Amino acid sequence: MEFQYDLSQIAQDQIIKIDNTLLPVGYQKEDPELQMIISKILDKMGEASGIAQELKSPITSAEKLMRSDHILYLMTEQTSPGHFVVVGLLKMGWKKLYLFNKKGSRTEAMVYCLLDFYIHETRQRHGYGIKLMDYMLKDNQIQASQLAVDQPTNKLLQFLWKYFNLSKLVNQGNNFVIFEEFFETSSDKESGSDRSSGYKSQPTFGRHGAARQQDCMANILYGAKPSETQNGNSNGNVDRVEYQQRDNKQHKEEHHVEVQHHVVDEGDGHKSNQSNHTQPKLDLKNFHTQLW
Repeated sequence: MEFQYDLSQIAQDQIIKIDNTLLPVGYQKEDPELQMIISKILDKMGEASGIAQELKSPITSAEKLMRSDHILYLMTEQTSPGHFVVVGLLKMGWKKLYLFNKKGSRTEAMVYCLLDFYIHETRQRHGYGIKLMDYMLKDNQIQASQLAVDQPTNKLLQFLWKYFNLSKLVNQGNNFVIFEEFFETSSDKESGSDRSSGYKSQPTFGRHGAARQQDCMANILYGAKPSETQNGNSNGNVDRVEYQQRDNKQHKEEHHVEVQHHVVDEGDGHKSNQSNHTQPKLDLKNFHTQLW
């Protein structure tokens, strides 16, 4: 987007970092004229971004930036000596969010959020977007997977998938989008731990905190494995499994005695070898009543 302003004093680098003073970060002097120029640029770019995203009203403006602690990255391009065009903007800010991971556990965290991202239509598909994003990530020493994205468009989701391989969304109870990789680090992937545990301030209750019931036919016939009885089963479940094991053993012994009483003696007065090696068959119908 072209503006009839001379930005040579602040556009020495292609990307300008602006805070709520409406001046570049690190700008040492007061400059009302420059503030007015930046204010008009932000209003125009914010309006264009809102139209591109089909929003009811712009989410970026000079007034909104002044009333926040957000940071805005403004990308410019010099087309001729003393003549600059504004290519795009990227607005970032910290927010305290309640997040849900893919297991349903709730966490509370301060998350760096992508609030607005726009590249002018005349400069799209020319690499400006990824250059602006990479600059922001390096400036904050953060990865794209650690961001929360506010109401992303399909075009932005495709952009994140193309350049950062982010596609596995985790549904949230707000307008922000979090990817599965947000809860992972390189060490977590090896150990299987959950990064979200570091943000928990209180235990999770409700249906997500309930332990899964381990009642199945394998537990009844063969008994629960030690690892199963130690991973979240209540004492009542352990006692029930032990009772079922003892009952199974007693029933097996009684059945074995009954089988031996019905062995037929052969002519030489000895029992057949086959009857000695016969194993009792468990009648599964006797065990169904223990399930209910």
